[in-house]
Amino acid sequence: MAKAPEAAPGGQLDLSALTDSLGFRMHILDLRMMKALGERCAAHGLTPGSASVLMIIKRNPGVRHGELADALLIQRPNMTKLMKRLEAQGLVRRLPSQDDRRRVVLGLTARGEKAVAGVRADFLAHEDIVQAQFTPGERAVMADFVQRMHEALDAAGETQPQRGVKTGVR
Repeated sequence: MAKAPEAAPGGQLDLSALTDSLGFRMHILDLRMMKALGERCAAHGLTPGSASVLMIIKRNPGVRHGELADALLIQRPNMTKLMKRLEAQGLVRRLPSQDDRRRVVLGLTARGEKAVAGVRADFLAHEDIVQAQFTPGERAVMADFVQRMHEALDAAGETQPQRGVKTGVR
């Protein structure tokens, strides 16, 4: 009976079949970055996703639930669950729209404002660590490359946020 091949010594896996894929390398980088950011957000009782939602509400007071879900590519039922959690934590409040009383818009509570201030500082510190090896010019080039990749996906009709949502840093 033939023996199964053993894994590489020292637990090192050969990922070379995927490392030529920029998408795969970016995915692994994203996972590493989100894990580290998650640890920072946990100090505030938040996840990277909930922190992101709070920061977006801060910049867009009066945003509607569906707009927020669409912009972040989050399924609306999942956004509903997240909003219920944030509301239960006293971070977000639902308000009647001034334009249409049948609609509900989102706003931060005083506690939500405080949470955003704290977690925003951690987001920026995390970005500084991740980008420490790059000059300001290189950071600008990377931001441009990411924006161009968004535009390429948009042009190809790939999954994208809804109209009116800025996906890049420009």
